[in-house]
Amino acid sequence: MSAQQLDVKKSWRAIRRHRLIVASVAALGLLGGIAYGLIVPAMHTATSLVVLPPPPATDTEKSAATGTQSIDTQVFIAESEPVLKSAGQNLDPTLTTEQVRGRVKVTAVTQDVIKIDAKGQTARQSMQLANAVAGIYLVYVTSDQNLPGDLGKKTGARVLEQATTARGGNILVHLGILGLLGALIGAAVGSVGVLAKARGDRRLRLRDEIADAVGLPVLASVSSYQATDVSDWAYLLQHYSPTAVEAWSLRKTLHHLGLDVRGGPPVTLTVLSFAGDDKALPLGPQLAALATSIGIPASIVVDSHQEPAGSPALTIHLVVVDRDAPHLDGSERTTNTVIALSSGVVTAEELARLAVAAAASDREIDGLVVTDPDPTDRTIGRVSQSTRRSNSRLPTLLTGTARRTK
Repeated sequence: MSAQQLDVKKSWRAIRRHRLIVASVAALGLLGGIAYGLIVPAMHTATSLVVLPPPPATDTEKSAATGTQSIDTQVFIAESEPVLKSAGQNLDPTLTTEQVRGRVKVTAVTQDVIKIDAKGQTARQSMQLANAVAGIYLVYVTSDQNLPGDLGKKTGARVLEQATTARGGNILVHLGILGLLGALIGAAVGSVGVLAKARGDRRLRLRDEIADAVGLPVLASVSSYQATDVSDWAYLLQHYSPTAVEAWSLRKTLHHLGLDVRGGPPVTLTVLSFAGDDKALPLGPQLAALATSIGIPASIVVDSHQEPAGSPALTIHLVVVDRDAPHLDGSERTTNTVIALSSGVVTAEELARLAVAAAASDREIDGLVVTDPDPTDRTIGRVSQSTRRSNSRLPTLLTGTARRTK
């Protein structure tokens, strides 16, 4: 049950994450439904009633001998091919037997009354068709026509109510119903497509998934600075000023690493990130800007052979590694090391390869920093996987505690 609930939550997150795709397909379905409604016009419906005489007060054997028909038999006669064919030929323009069959529905209202519902593209056409079927039916059941068995014997049937009005046919209601149906079908198709794509997606999105991949805690979640060109990077390095929310997240990162102490000995920090993860690359400059704003001089080192300017209290080294073959040879050892990655970019295999490369270079990773976390993520990534399996109450991002589903 818990696995099933987890799958439902994961599916819902995938749909929310790709809601624009689902909405786009739903919009196409809406337009398709409206277009179909314009091609296939709204149908009017008219009703005609035919009453049958009550059966004679005789016993069952005598009733069977005189050929008295049941109401089901009369419905069968009214929907038979001879009746429908003749009714269609009596219209202007004429309709084929199959067209009439698709537009006419005969039902038994009581044991001696049958109702004939007929549809037409106009109110007049629907009324003509309903009355034509009723009239042809009466001809067959009140005269000695050449029909199979005793279906042609007289029954004394008569028209109880002719079709004089029609209902339905409102074009706006017709388009609204078909448009809504098309939108629902489009949303369903879009959701299925998104779920099919997400099923094979191995990228890590939740903080707990990221933490479990390498057994390291998520120290903080940070909103990244969108640097897309040289001017953005120049502004980030020289004039970036974090908002209150960003400053708090960045300061929590420095606090978890013990780097927010003023007046202490110089310390160094390596920020590892993956090539192609553009949202994680600005984390180093963001941390440097925050440190400077709280009175801790900081500098950025991009090249491992570059010397930091002056004597900063905090030196941040930016190291970008390859996803398939990460290595840290030649990079300077620092006081602390963190991995910066954004949600939904790297897989567990890629993250594990980087952890192995760090261990091979005798470098200890202090934790992970997730940039631009998934908006639907309510995990925190600071509880070990074994603890999550054993504890009944776990910390969450929203309420502080949540009961584990058994």
